[in-house]
Amino acid sequence: MTSYDECENMMDSFGMTDSDQRGMYHIAMPKQFSMLYNSGCLILPFFKLREPLMHPTCLSSLNEFASIWCCIENILLAAAAEGILGVTRIPMTEELEHIKITLNHPDNYALPCYIALGYPSKDAKLPVQKVINVEDRIHINHW
Repeated sequence: MTSYDECENMMDSFGMTDSDQRGMYHIAMPKQFSMLYNSGCLILPFFKLREPLMHPTCLSSLNEFASIWCCIENILLAAAAEGILGVTRIPMTEELEHIKITLNHPDNYALPCYIALGYPSKDAKLPVQKVINVEDRIHINHW
């Protein structure tokens, strides 16, 4: 589980200053780790890279990246329709290195995130949600 200080350090490194957002991260980060480690189902979705993701030579070079995220969204939506909740977390560099060693996957395959699926806990702590007026966010025919 991630400690309070680890969360603080990570949020500081992100430049995160909003107190509501920081509060949500203090709840969400340890919960994500717990959900990953204790999930009923952990999915590691991989996609094949034709060329380095950060250096595409044309727009279609990103098709696999876009497609995997559509697949991830569909997995989460299908699970939610069955009352199963999911969490995704993008692995850090050192985690990707560990996964590469552990699974010995080909070099031209990439893992965009972890997907943990399971039933929600009855006593789950919910973060405070920031109230946003949708009318202030919708712009029609102007910015």
